[in-house]
Amino acid sequence: MPFFVTGVQISTFFIILCSVISCVDWSTENDRVVARVGDVYLYSSDFEEGLGDFIDETDSILKTRNYIDSWAKSQLFVQTAKRNLLDSELDDMEELIDQYRVELYTNAYIQSVVNTSLDTIVSTVEIDSFLQTNKGVFKLNAPLYKARFIHLPPDNVDQNEIQRSFQRFNQEDRYFLDSLSFQYYNYLLADNIWLNKRDIMSEVSFLDRENPDKYLKKSQFFRVEDSLGVYLLYIAELLEKGETAPRVILESTIKNIIRNQRKLKFTKQFEKDIVQDAIKSKTYETY
Repeated sequence: MPFFVTGVQISTFFIILCSVISCVDWSTENDRVVARVGDVYLYSSDFEEGLGDFIDETDSILKTRNYIDSWAKSQLFVQTAKRNLLDSELDDMEELIDQYRVELYTNAYIQSVVNTSLDTIVSTVEIDSFLQTNKGVFKLNAPLYKARFIHLPPDNVDQNEIQRSFQRFNQEDRYFLDSLSFQYYNYLLADNIWLNKRDIMSEVSFLDRENPDKYLKKSQFFRVEDSLGVYLLYIAELLEKGETAPRVILESTIKNIIRNQRKLKFTKQFEKDIVQDAIKSKTYETY
């Protein structure tokens, strides 16, 4: 008759097990059977890595219960499957398991060699060369903008001087505008960052769905006033939809592509080398 571990049996077992689990010495001398499903046994030593550290006695009981429950369910499924699946199905499963084992070992070893041997540094020259060769691939799906923006209170006494510095925007102007930032309702002065339309609209409060095309124009300054204050906006640069995406945005992606290309090339060569080395050392022979 098949052997089954029920929830009641497991829970009853816990009352006994958990009373001693916190004081168990996880040495092999104290290793003991704590559960069984069919002819498969769970030993106390199996808990050492499976459970980890305990916060308190309650945590110890909970983790122990969960661990044994999970172990028992897994074993019940495996053993029941082996009894009920057709032999042909079991053979197919064993073949898949063997194949998966080979793939795990292979991938783990190759990744280990790659991690220690492959150069991961990608130079600026390589990035520029890749971008030049593939610039037709990296087209923008939507416009990008470099912009600066300040929202001032309507009664701000320095607004004329702020506007002059905002429009001229040399190094001294940048320091000046930054020093008065506590006076602004909101501002965006890092116009070296590319933003999409949604980013700008979230910062520039007078923009709405109806007017972006009116204001988001390259090299144009806008001063807008309403009851909520004075708005200064300047679009320093604009890349239209369909243009090549800026290098700064693509750099991380390109680096990953180049590294993956190196890895693929290295892996193919490594696979050839390991076979050739085995042939030379007569570790691998065909008959």
